[in-house]
Amino acid sequence: MRLYKTELFKLFYRKFFVVCLLCVLGILLLYFYFVNAGDERSTVNGKLYTGYKAVQEDRKITKEFRGVLTDDKAEQIIEKYGFPSKVEEYYGDFRDQNYLNGFITEYLGNGYFRDWDDYKVSTSLYTISQTDLGRAAEAGGNEIILDYTKGWTVFFDILQLGMILGSVLVLVGVSPVFSEEYQNNMSALLFTSEEGKSKDIIAKIAACFTMTTIIYIAIVVCVSVCIGAVYGFEGKDCIIGTVLANSLNPESPETMKTVLYFASLTLVLDYLALLSLCAITVCVSAHTKTLFHAVSVSCMIWLSPLLIRLMGSGAGYLLITGTPLFMIMTVVLLDIYRILIIPVMIAMCILILCTISSWRYQKKLPI
Repeated sequence: MRLYKTELFKLFYRKFFVVCLLCVLGILLLYFYFVNAGDERSTVNGKLYTGYKAVQEDRKITKEFRGVLTDDKAEQIIEKYGFPSKVEEYYGDFRDQNYLNGFITEYLGNGYFRDWDDYKVSTSLYTISQTDLGRAAEAGGNEIILDYTKGWTVFFDILQLGMILGSVLVLVGVSPVFSEEYQNNMSALLFTSEEGKSKDIIAKIAACFTMTTIIYIAIVVCVSVCIGAVYGFEGKDCIIGTVLANSLNPESPETMKTVLYFASLTLVLDYLALLSLCAITVCVSAHTKTLFHAVSVSCMIWLSPLLIRLMGSGAGYLLITGTPLFMIMTVVLLDIYRILIIPVMIAMCILILCTISSWRYQKKLPI
């Protein structure tokens, strides 16, 4: 235990890592404030609300219509708030909509909005059964629940950014665990401690996984606090197809999964992705003699699946979905949902094999 605490302290004591951690949390907060909450806009009874006030007003008016969505309820919403119709040059979506009439118009309206110069204002509603929303509900065997889900949309957006930045933190924080000891000629001294070489290797690896877990928790807590303070977590029983943009597909029953289920699955896979990246980084650090090489090689391995993706799809795409970079992407999770066991097994193999390789390589090195 003493060795473990010492190794964990050494990983967190580095000023560069602490600065990077603070920068990551700062970037998340700035992104949330300016890109998410700061860009909110809602028009209710002719009055425009922006930012935090827009979110709170949308949450307020949605409470009245919360529950199972019916054709009558959709008509009531449009009767009360009307069809959105205002368009501004170079701005997306109708500029005079609120959450309710925007949702109803998008899924049930007979108009469309493709761009600021390519749109049609809705004049009537289709019945739910005539739309993709109704067909998706029929395929999934679930009812359509209407609730305020903008918080979940932002949650998936900022969580993905957080996991990308968290991956960078793992690369920066874990890479020194073995390589820096060799670079500073400290490995021989450390491995001749009274606890023994094997215990020291295990302590180093355990400290790396602990650091990764703490990074993961810090990011999830930061994201959750931001969302909870501004948007709230209403709408957990709504379907994920209406939360993630352009993901509703009647031929894909997975888009009818509840938001809570999909968010829980995303969090589990994000954690697995960071752990497998940690294992890769530990393995590279164990096989390299300088910190520069450890960081460089780990980063190249992390980013290399992008090259495979650019080269095409097929079996190559299936393999890279189990890598740390792609497993944290929400859109990828929807693509691979039906064969999720394959990417999960790939990630588990990476995690186990890299960890074992690190331990065995360090174990056989001469002191």
